[in-house]
Amino acid sequence: PRYRNIPPPPCDGVETAVTVLSVSDDLVFNCLVDNSRIDQTALCESREHSEEKLLIRNENTRKDAVRGGKITKVFFLPKGDFWQVKNGLRSLVSNEAKLKQIIGVDRTAAIREAEHEATALKKEADELKKKLSDVQREHKDMKRKWNEESKSIRKIASNLETLQSTLERLKEEAISSEEVTIDTTDLEEDVKNAQDSLEVEKRKEYELSESIEGLKPELIQAQRDHQEILSRNEKVIEDMASVEKEIEGNIKEAAKRQKNLENKEAKLSKLEEGVDQQSEVLKERNTKVEESLYKARVTTYKLNEAHDEGGSIELSDEKLAAVKPVETTDTPDTYKKKVQKMQKKIEQERKKRELTDSDPVVIFEKYQRAKNDIASKLNAIKKVKANVEVLIADLRDRKNRWKIFRKHIGRLTNDTFDEILNKKGSCGEIEFDHQTTRLNIVVQKDNTNDMSQTKDVKALSGGERSFTTLSLLLALGENLETPFRVMDEFDVFLDPISRKIALDTMVEIAKQMEHRQFIFITPQDVSSLTPDPKKLKIIKMKPPSREQQTLEEVGLVSPVSK
Repeated sequence: PRYRNIPPPPCDGVETAVTVLSVSDDLVFNCLVDNSRIDQTALCESREHSEEKLLIRNENTRKDAVRGGKITKVFFLPKGDFWQVKNGLRSLVSNEAKLKQIIGVDRTAAIREAEHEATALKKEADELKKKLSDVQREHKDMKRKWNEESKSIRKIASNLETLQSTLERLKEEAISSEEVTIDTTDLEEDVKNAQDSLEVEKRKEYELSESIEGLKPELIQAQRDHQEILSRNEKVIEDMASVEKEIEGNIKEAAKRQKNLENKEAKLSKLEEGVDQQSEVLKERNTKVEESLYKARVTTYKLNEAHDEGGSIELSDEKLAAVKPVETTDTPDTYKKKVQKMQKKIEQERKKRELTDSDPVVIFEKYQRAKNDIASKLNAIKKVKANVEVLIADLRDRKNRWKIFRKHIGRLTNDTFDEILNKKGSCGEIEFDHQTTRLNIVVQKDNTNDMSQTKDVKALSGGERSFTTLSLLLALGENLETPFRVMDEFDVFLDPISRKIALDTMVEIAKQMEHRQFIFITPQDVSSLTPDPKKLKIIKMKPPSREQQTLEEVGLVSPVSK
């Protein structure tokens, strides 16, 4: 029974192959549905009309679809082109190639046309590959520039960190200078010891004076000891003088140390003033460092993370705090020179491109747009590459089918060649060597005797060689399907039996192939053939005149008057 669950056209103004075809036979209808999918083929008046009615495009995913559910191909006028959607990608197939006829046309023209199409497709694929390499090279240059900018930013951040460590070291030196004090404990002890010694000596002197006053009655006794006492006094005086010198030296040393202490206090006051000045400079530099660090973090965040989010960029303190400075060992002067160099390059590039925008945000947005354009171009290249792969696969399939067809033609030619030779009691074989473009012929004169087989056609007699050549031409002509075939003096070297067999065979083949026209020209007798008004016509030329005539009679020379 005929299929009943055939869906109607998907919308008004669109027809399917089922609705425009009128098939009365249920089996034929079911075969068309199963094999040709006529229920899944839509027909439209034009390409614009077909896209308006059936094409559905998702702008978010950039994928296409066909309205109507089961519709797979959409054909449109005037040339019968069609488009289809597979895996969300739409492909358009043009029908500009001429229709190929199988019966009555030389297939070499179709082969040349297929080779021409393959050459054009290969050329188009080479152009697309060249465009792809250009886009990849441009993408590589943009990536290299982005890496250079990232590297310069990391160096600037390292420079800021170095400055910050220098400021911390200056703070530590200032704190350590405030804690410096002069230790004069040893000098004070020396002065105190000297004063104690002086007091002891004064006390001894006083006691001696009292002893002298108390011992006056005993002066006589003391005079005896006077010499000894004088010597003792002199010794004491010498000791006192040495002690006084030591005390004077200690006093001078104390004065010198006091002066040094005053000088160091003056230096300390200067250092305190310098520390105050450096504190102000440090505050200013800290402010600049914070501003530079903020800009560096913003730029790093935009380059590393913000472009993945798409759309507008929203910055928060938490996101900026998460961006870590990059450590480096280069000096600040190095980064300063590199920044100046990059600024010069940027200025030159801006003049070259005639750009007036200096805002990094605007430049970054332009970079985002350029990146999106590259992505869309790469996507288009992928689609083209997929189409090229499909075309290459189709070309490979066509070549395989052409090889199978070529092999089939060779087999048919061989069978026809052997069949014609069998009519004379011979047999033969044709070997087509397509690799070396050679045609090898094997002929066996007697089909019952294998010893009569030969591969060299020159070993055959003139008649055998002529009949073999005629059999080969008939076999090739029958499979090549040429519309006209003319053979001139084909039976000159044939014996009467071979000539009769060859002539009957050619006439028989010509009558079987009514859609071909055969013309046989021979100077010999054809009375053995019976004319047929519909299929066989025999045309004989008038025999030449054998009577002798003079040139004057023919009229080529005028007579000479006497």
